[in-house]
Amino acid sequence: MRELGIAGSVCLRCQLRQLVTSRVRTRRGISNSSTAAAVDDGHTDTQPQKGDWIPPPSPAPPNPHHPIASRRSSSVAMFKSIVQNQAQMPAAPGVSSGGTASIELVKDVARIQTMMEREGATLAQAYAYFEETVYPQVAKDGSGVPQIVKNQIAAVLLNRLALEKPRDFESVELPTVTRITEIMIELDVLRPSAWATLVLGLVQHIYRQDTVPDAYASLKDYETAMARRDALLRDLLGAWRAFCAQSVPPKEDSHEKTPEADEGKSKSDRTGAKPQQQATLQKAFGAMFPQYLVPSLLRPTFAAFATYKLLTDTFNPARATSGDAAPFLQMMKRLIFQTRPPRREDFKPIFDTFPDLPRFVWPKKQGRDEVKAFLSPISGQTFSQKKNSIHRQLGNAVKSRDPEMVKKAWLEFWGDTANPDASRVRELVQWPDLFDYFILAYTMMRRPQRAIEVWNNMERIGIKATTKTWTAMLNGCAKANNARGVKTVWDKLLASGLRLDAAIWTARIHGLFACREPQAGLRALDEMAKYWNARDDPRYAAIAVKPAVEAVNAAISGLFRLNREADATKVLAWASKQGINPDIYTFNILLRPLVRRGDMKAIDEIFATMRDANVHADVATFTVLLEGTLSNISDLPPAQVISLVERILAAMKSSGVEINMQTYAKILYLLLREGDRAEEPVKAVLAHIWRRGLELTSHIYTMLAEHYFSRDPPDAAAVTALIENRRLHDNRGIDRVFWDRVVKGYCQAGEVRRALAIFDRVFSVGEGSTITFGTLYELLRPLVEAGDVEAAMRVVEAARKIGKAEEEAAAAGHQRHGGGGVGEGKRFWKHRFWHLAYEHGLMRGPLVERFRKANV
Repeated sequence: MRELGIAGSVCLRCQLRQLVTSRVRTRRGISNSSTAAAVDDGHTDTQPQKGDWIPPPSPAPPNPHHPIASRRSSSVAMFKSIVQNQAQMPAAPGVSSGGTASIELVKDVARIQTMMEREGATLAQAYAYFEETVYPQVAKDGSGVPQIVKNQIAAVLLNRLALEKPRDFESVELPTVTRITEIMIELDVLRPSAWATLVLGLVQHIYRQDTVPDAYASLKDYETAMARRDALLRDLLGAWRAFCAQSVPPKEDSHEKTPEADEGKSKSDRTGAKPQQQATLQKAFGAMFPQYLVPSLLRPTFAAFATYKLLTDTFNPARATSGDAAPFLQMMKRLIFQTRPPRREDFKPIFDTFPDLPRFVWPKKQGRDEVKAFLSPISGQTFSQKKNSIHRQLGNAVKSRDPEMVKKAWLEFWGDTANPDASRVRELVQWPDLFDYFILAYTMMRRPQRAIEVWNNMERIGIKATTKTWTAMLNGCAKANNARGVKTVWDKLLASGLRLDAAIWTARIHGLFACREPQAGLRALDEMAKYWNARDDPRYAAIAVKPAVEAVNAAISGLFRLNREADATKVLAWASKQGINPDIYTFNILLRPLVRRGDMKAIDEIFATMRDANVHADVATFTVLLEGTLSNISDLPPAQVISLVERILAAMKSSGVEINMQTYAKILYLLLREGDRAEEPVKAVLAHIWRRGLELTSHIYTMLAEHYFSRDPPDAAAVTALIENRRLHDNRGIDRVFWDRVVKGYCQAGEVRRALAIFDRVFSVGEGSTITFGTLYELLRPLVEAGDVEAAMRVVEAARKIGKAEEEAAAAGHQRHGGGGVGEGKRFWKHRFWHLAYEHGLMRGPLVERFRKANV
């Protein structure tokens, strides 16, 4: 706390400040007015307050008539004398005199000042010296460092950094705004007004970033610029996180209303109900930071409000900081709902310095969607979010067919004990659908024993298997292309006596077609109708289900995939006799081959039939149309392609169809097939995604990486920029497929070191990580050619771990089909990767024996 001393006297800190100021005046021969100008940074909105302490002024440029060595000795002697005086003088009441600093620390702080006096010296060099030499001493001594030493650090370095940083917020040589804030707070030298000037400069800089794709020459430039914007937003949030750590939480008995409680009330209800709600935002903000006087918080209050509006901007949302921003946004919502709405005139003194901010903070028009986003509640981690996290892990495992990822998800779900405790069981019984998902995952990966274990555990805690559980197993068999499994599961299902439904009949029909058993699938569809017609017979009561359009769609979709359109027509005729009407999925199935052939007459007939049947297009319909529209764009100029894409997206929106990430991925895939000719349309699509506050999926990142690698020559630098700009190493949503393609692409582009670094980071840690052996070969070959035996051995050892589960799965699958497992094992070891490793002596012990045995 910065409190004044005894009334009528001058406190110790003020004495020291006067002492330093007088000595500097004497030394420089400067006037009182020039000293005042040096002390203030020109950004103070009010007279200096006790909560906004002003450190001594920075030194003037060196006098050419005095050698540097003598100036340094003089500076160190003066500073040492001041520190010793502070240690010896008694502290005024309420004022902490601090500890004593080592002479080495005093010298090092003085060296920073001397460094800045040298010709050609840079602030970056001074800061580097501070971080390397001074800060470790300050951090070690902590409260033992006298405040005057900390004030000197602020005067000679931190205040200058706060002035210099706005000239280049993206400088990597100067510290981030977050780091400057952290150091100022740690040293107790943060002046609210000066600090807020730095923050407002960053807010204005972010607002000035151009987010329009046309402003950038290439896709790489656009993506890089948006990534830099996200990095600046993270820096802004980091500064606020450090500043708000000083706040005092509201009293527990204050019974403050939350924004959510007032949401939906009229403005008059919220602002006129209680007198305290007429307080200004500055006053409410000041109550959270009692260590600063309220008048000194005008600029920080506006900085907080401007940051809030930036983070809730619906046109340029901060997608990369949405999770990190939640605490700050929640704090600001609470303050805003407690006070009257902030007005422009409240902050008018600030606008001379920041002329752009008023039009950003108070836009002329504010639509309903923006107001809704402004008031939307922010919640923390919830019970359902935990479930969603496990569901997401399973989804990634299913996509990459990674049994180890399933195992890890299961351990997080079930726990690492055979019998979970009562509290976990109470949670587990609420998630029967996740048990079904685990059964599907293990079944599709040909791990039937694991699937049965999940089934048994589910029933052991009191969850009975339902038709959804059996459906999951049928779908797993279908994904594994296991026709025998589909038939076996169906027979066991009938034997169980469980009453069937339309979904499980559809799963059976779909599974048979997916396993390329069309005749069996058609028989199953016919059986469904026969059992329904015989439903009065008690023998068929449990399995009789009325044929529905979903089963018909499964059949005709399977027939189209097998190029049996004539049979699909027969199925449609059969469905008509059964009284089954088509739905939008039926029409989408029929549209796809017509669009591919460009049969416009037939397409028009399909849409006419849809109108007659009152069936409306959905996202899949538009996806089919996109395929047709964007398949022949090679001769079109970029502007026309952009127009086509925008028209389809606008049509989807006007039809009430949600544009999901799968749709965007399909559009980008079709565009990227055209290579660099489609860069402008690709930028337009990315802008459309980012304006909605959405993040790219791993699939889209993979397509972008492959696009860069496909250039001639491969643009490996663009891939590196993509990874670094988007911080993909820290993005848990990035799957193994992306990293596999990146490793392979780097190798083919001659960037073997980068490929090896990613391999070591992503794939060589632990067992069960998946990477294709084709990519392993692409990595091993250049390492062998370069004679890097150590790295090559790491790749082979990791391959052994990666291949272990794959080899076992192949052998187990062969055994289930009546073989002994040897044939599959031999095929595994015949991959050219192992031959290359063996040829160069990179295999050891049992690995060599297994290779030789398989290749006899």
